[in-house]
Amino acid sequence: MVEPTRTALYGDRVPVLTGLSAARMHRALPRAIGVGYVAVPTQRRARRLTDRDGEVWFVTRAVAELDAVAVTTDLGRALVTTPERTVLDLARFGPRDEGPEVQEVIAALWPRCDRATLQRIADEQRRGATLRRVPAGR
Repeated sequence: MVEPTRTALYGDRVPVLTGLSAARMHRALPRAIGVGYVAVPTQRRARRLTDRDGEVWFVTRAVAELDAVAVTTDLGRALVTTPERTVLDLARFGPRDEGPEVQEVIAALWPRCDRATLQRIADEQRRGATLRRVPAGR
């Protein structure tokens, strides 16, 4: 059993890697990007990294409601949104908003997604239109 992650600022099961950062952890994004996306329960400013070129953007979310799994990284354990949640997060914008790379990532994640779980998350989050917009889901 993997113990939940814990932070001093937020406690158990926070923060959660989301969006393209989650896709990278699921190996659906083959290259590193200069921005990390992290879901937290309160608003925070983006932070520039001091040891490399990059920054962390914080996305305010009801973190307890996110479908997330614990993964082991080179830096320790981290919570990451599930492939299903990641697909819905990435698809919430139209294809022109995020570019073709996002569509490729969604296509790479799609085979790992459970369709019933996708539908459940879409129903709970009122994202039926988002699910219908997923190109791989058509």
